[in-house]
Amino acid sequence: MIKNRKIYIKGVSVIEYSVVVAVVVAALLGMQIYLKRAISGRWRQAADTFGYGRQYESTSPAEQLKIWGK
Repeated sequence: MIKNRKIYIKGVSVIEYSVVVAVVVAALLGMQIYLKRAISGRWRQAADTFGYGRQYESTSPAEQLKIWGK
């Protein structure tokens, strides 16, 4: 009887750990889109810092000064 109880307890603990791992994986999969958006937002923010928030312009720097009125 004692031998069977130890096997039962081991089995229950394995099932509990499996459930915990499944919940963690499900949470990470659910957060995946939020993590993608956060990372792309940080990249965009860094790119805007270097480009002063402007898009690429194919004009030369001298033409840009004329356009901006400087």
